Amino acid sequence: MFRARQYVVVFFSLSFFLALFIRLFYLQVMHHDTFAEMAREQHNQIFTIEPRRGAIYDRYMEPLAINLDRSSVYADPRSIKDKEHAAGVLSDLLDVDKKTILKRLNKNKAFVWVKRKAREEEVSKIKTLDLSGISFMAESERTYPNDNMASHIIGFAGVDNTGLEGLELVWDDRLKGEPGFRHMIRDAKLRPVLDKKEDSLPAQNGYNIVLTIDSVIQYITEREIAKMAMKFNASAASAVVLEPSTGKILALANYPDYNLNEFIEAPKSLMKNRAVSSVFEPGSVFKIVTASAALNEGKKDLEDSIYCENGEYKTGGRILHDYHPYGELSFKEVITRSSNIGTVKIASELGERTLFDYIKRFGFGEKTGVDLPGEISGICRSPAVWSRSDMSTIPIGQGIAVTPIQLACAVSVIANGGYLMRPYIVDRITTWEETVFQRFEPHANRKVLSEETCEKMKEILKEAVANGTGRRAGSHNYSMCGKTGTGQMVNPEGGYFANKYNATFIGFAPKENPVISIVVTAHDPHPSHFGGSVAAPTFKGIAEDVLQYLESNTREQNVR
Repeated sequence: MFRARQYVVVFFSLSFFLALFIRLFYLQVMHHDTFAEMAREQHNQIFTIEPRRGAIYDRYMEPLAINLDRSSVYADPRSIKDKEHAAGVLSDLLDVDKKTILKRLNKNKAFVWVKRKAREEEVSKIKTLDLSGISFMAESERTYPNDNMASHIIGFAGVDNTGLEGLELVWDDRLKGEPGFRHMIRDAKLRPVLDKKEDSLPAQNGYNIVLTIDSVIQYITEREIAKMAMKFNASAASAVVLEPSTGKILALANYPDYNLNEFIEAPKSLMKNRAVSSVFEPGSVFKIVTASAALNEGKKDLEDSIYCENGEYKTGGRILHDYHPYGELSFKEVITRSSNIGTVKIASELGERTLFDYIKRFGFGEKTGVDLPGEISGICRSPAVWSRSDMSTIPIGQGIAVTPIQLACAVSVIANGGYLMRPYIVDRITTWEETVFQRFEPHANRKVLSEETCEKMKEILKEAVANGTGRRAGSHNYSMCGKTGTGQMVNPEGGYFANKYNATFIGFAPKENPVISIVVTAHDPHPSHFGGSVAAPTFKGIAEDVLQYLESNTREQNVR
């Protein structure tokens, strides 16, 4: 009996040790790699190091988009015993839904976000509680110091610092940089105990972008078009200020705008950059193309006489009218007084093909190449598809669709002596040490007009402001040149709206040595809708303040 018991004890002992051996063999041999990897995961932790997104500056290095240091809260769910309690505490302190936090804490992961880029006071309160499994990571948050300023230029970046709109999107690959990583060794309680710097890789910060935009000029432009839009109940407005000799964009604004720091709350429709992405029929401002072509081709000169049919003229199967009836006018007076009939007669001497050639030379019907997203080419049909009446509409800015940026480039041709410049808004890309990585230079697309033609057109446009339809753009301090335009708005269902217009003014100043070209346009202003009464005073307001500002800058630089 005793021996039998011994056999039983020996049998069970052998069985136990055999089972233990098999288990150890299973763990240490069969699944060695699996458990070794688990051990490595528990004691080795790799943190991604986010790069610092590059800043965006105006031409004088005033910040338009920068980063602020923030702390993000993350958790190791495996180290949290009472997840219900932890979720409740974090929810109260971080203003995040408890169910959302609890769902994250219940994941079988070593890393989950609790809240990205928390406020400083939130982080401070959590740190005083010393919650198990809760840690913090330094990140940067994109912020825009001027809120709404240049919103349609800059655009915005999301919570992960990825560009989503505007220049933030176009230059995202340069701005965002390259992430690095940090290797940490943890003890048995999963606490970091060693930073293995030799196995870590630092992040490469993004490049900075310096624009041609001047914050002061941008502010003036935004202020003036907002005043215009509110005074005349316009549904939208746009303005562009160019340096005509280089194509540098000094300001580009649309109304209404939106707060870049609260872009999530802004309707998508507000984000459209109308200055490059919306077209309209320009109306009489387009007469500068017809007039320039006639002068450049030697078809007309300033004092040539043109009979304007006393305000009513049958041509192209339609009756063409002038707002005011005129008899004999000089070529100069046809443009300064904005006679439709006189302009169409000038165009008839050019012919369809020559007129179209100059329209294309001025850059209409093609993209300007501006370094902003969403640019469209407008609408410019070939003479091969023109109807019988097109030669009575296109020369006066009907039956063709343009963008404000195209008009700014076109009027700059006259201002700079005949060259169509490519407009641009990014001046250079720099490193954080301010070393220039890439610089952008002015580029002339082509020669459009002779200098002689440009001088004659300057005389015409100065007279248009002094004694013509653009008198409200006149200034006692500066010699302004410009042209008014009032175009009926196209009805998407066909034809034109009977009582909706685009009011536009294009011009430059000063006449002797133009340093700025400006385009102002208002969409559906009322009750007044004429370019001369709506857009011309806004041109004056922008031009006078900008010229005064530029003069004061020049004086300061000379003193230095």
